[in-house]
Amino acid sequence: MSSAAHTLLSHERLHCGVTAPGQYLSGLDLFSGHIGIPVTLVYPQGMQVAHMREALVQTLRHYPLIAGRMKKDGEGQVYVDCNDAGIEFRVHEHDEPLPAHGPDSDFGSQIKRYFKPFYPWQVVDKDMPLLQVNVHRFQGGGVILCCYGPHSLFDGAAYWQFMSDWSRMARGLQVVTPAFDHQVVIEAGQGKGVGDGLADIPPAAQGLVRDPDMRARLGVMLRLGRQALKMRKGVFRIPAATMQQWKDEAKRALPADAGVSAVELAAAHCLKVTSPLTRSSRARRVGIVLDLRHRRRLRIPRDYFGNALCYGEACYTPQEIEQDSVAVLASKCRPSSEQVSNDTLFSYLGLMEQYRQRRSIWRLFWDSAAGTLDGGLILNNCARFPMYDINFGQGGPAWYDICAVAFRMLMVVPTPEQDGGVDLHFTATKAELKAVAASLAAQVQASASAPATDPTPVSAQAEPSLPIEAYF
Repeated sequence: MSSAAHTLLSHERLHCGVTAPGQYLSGLDLFSGHIGIPVTLVYPQGMQVAHMREALVQTLRHYPLIAGRMKKDGEGQVYVDCNDAGIEFRVHEHDEPLPAHGPDSDFGSQIKRYFKPFYPWQVVDKDMPLLQVNVHRFQGGGVILCCYGPHSLFDGAAYWQFMSDWSRMARGLQVVTPAFDHQVVIEAGQGKGVGDGLADIPPAAQGLVRDPDMRARLGVMLRLGRQALKMRKGVFRIPAATMQQWKDEAKRALPADAGVSAVELAAAHCLKVTSPLTRSSRARRVGIVLDLRHRRRLRIPRDYFGNALCYGEACYTPQEIEQDSVAVLASKCRPSSEQVSNDTLFSYLGLMEQYRQRRSIWRLFWDSAAGTLDGGLILNNCARFPMYDINFGQGGPAWYDICAVAFRMLMVVPTPEQDGGVDLHFTATKAELKAVAASLAAQVQASASAPATDPTPVSAQAEPSLPIEAYF
């Protein structure tokens, strides 16, 4: 953690008093990796720390995996020992007021002040708590809450499910233990219980996840490493009025059955603005994160606690991006039907399971990440995640923030008001961020001066369901 002036008031190892059978990590868990992704929530009104701490302990009784430790068995397979070894809970006191926060005052690199990092090699067969909770109290009563754990333990849907249950527990509401039997995902990859003979079919990559040879792998990793040095994160707000205008324009420009969402429109706009700044003549690839909980055929419970992610992709030529309207680009910003077919998804799970059994998940590579080297981006639809509903009894947060990543990535999240506008957390180069900022400022100004076509903005919660629920 940064050496900025603050005092560590308390540092506890919290236990919940509950143990459970161990759970082997699935191939999907291991593919996500043991990296920790800190998430911050800002509470200007403060919170009763002792009360939320007690609610946390009670919530962990429903989530015994979180209080456990990752270990390897005799064959080298990774599992969570649900032994109630405990989580980390720290309270810090700052001798300064709550820092400015919001789309015009995101934390940027200062977010590092609020967490103590851990690294993938510190997780398995180590005494590394799988949840780190840092509470930062500021003069005037404001609080910044930073919670994080290894991505291999949970994806975005699972993370916010836990945070929501913690919030419910603090407010005296009922909490139901989620489905955390990872064998459901493992057996889906083995073809068990699906009744179609997939167990006998060698799994194949869907063209988006592959096992490159060592030379190709090193080449891509070196290029991604160089790109990471140039990446910065900016936050941009698209107000409800601007988004409604974009939707109205798209409705007029597209066929009646070609509806587009706020997420797709935002991604298309960013792609159109940034593409000319990339010299590459290759296709611009948009990697789209998919949530397998939404596919009934796979039999993964909707409240599954773990990773249930796979991937789709949209591709554009530079000429398409230059010539097509944002509405047309948005209508194409979705995976193909082949990418999300049941056969493809079962094959994907089978691929992950084969590599898990071989203990070689590390060999698999998501091609869309390499596509960011040529001007593509990764799209994370977080518009339905309940980050602004995490209320421990004194009201929800006023701001959500997260770290930049090592490649070009667009996270679309609701505004704190949840009024139909969205905030774009965009990791890109400085030049690209500057271009997006200028373009969106012009769009917002134009929509503010245009006559209103619909005085009632469409709520983000009313968006049509999309198969692109994403991680934080």
